[in-house]
Amino acid sequence: MPADSVDSVPEQIVESDSLSLRRKWLLIGTFLIVYILAVAIARQMHESHVSSQRLATKMLAQGYAQRIQERLQTALVSTYVLATVVKESGGRVQNFDSVAAELITLFPSVSALQLAPDGVIREVYPLEGNEASIGHDLLSDRSRNREAVAAVTTQQLTLAGPYNLIQGGVGAIGRLPVFLVNERNESHFWGFANALIRIPNLLDAAGLSGLAKAGYRYELWRLDPDTELRQVIARSGELSPVATVEYVITVFGGRWILSLAPNAAWASAYDYLEILAYSLVVAAIVTLLQYFGIRSLLQAHRG
Repeated sequence: MPADSVDSVPEQIVESDSLSLRRKWLLIGTFLIVYILAVAIARQMHESHVSSQRLATKMLAQGYAQRIQERLQTALVSTYVLATVVKESGGRVQNFDSVAAELITLFPSVSALQLAPDGVIREVYPLEGNEASIGHDLLSDRSRNREAVAAVTTQQLTLAGPYNLIQGGVGAIGRLPVFLVNERNESHFWGFANALIRIPNLLDAAGLSGLAKAGYRYELWRLDPDTELRQVIARSGELSPVATVEYVITVFGGRWILSLAPNAAWASAYDYLEILAYSLVVAAIVTLLQYFGIRSLLQAHRG
């Protein structure tokens, strides 16, 4: 065997080993790059899906919140009608019960109507179940006179509550200050025309229970104006602050918030494990295809 032939054998072995090592690093690099890209793309697609879910939930919350808002606004129109009756009668409503009964028929979200001359409740319809409210001085009761005082000061309708009612249950009350003009054309405060809205009736009318049936947890709440603490008006379950979407309901000075979240989390640990697993499979497939491609090229070159 010629000397130069003997010397070339180690060189071929070294070259072959070097080529094999480069192929390994190429395959490892391909696997890592494809895996990272697959994870990034899958995560972006997942986040886009979660964003779409949040947007759909936001729109759902908006729809239900607007139902509550519309029913509140419609119910509180009854106070304007009642105030008109007070003004036309000069502050002496003789047929209050019949007028109030007709108004409650027209505004079914209203549970009771009240007249409070000088801020003291004197007339209530229906009286049954609301007897305890008779004689309640709305301006002197420091525990709940904030909205009544604000109504007189601004001469605007205000929404008080929700809170526990004196006559029992939970409700919100629209208080419309009524001002009469005397013979000297001077305006003076006569009292309030009030509309009582019981919260369970309002939420039933708005169909809020449909959220639970649709697979969502909800919470309707506000910040108590006296304590600045969160006051829960209604809820179907505990909500995580991170997972919720919110929509604000604003009616005549009242500010309520509807928080909504699906029963299932937006993203779970399983979702991220799934992303990693799929990315691993994609990276493995691409790396194997590259491996077989390189092997085919080498075989063709040797042939």
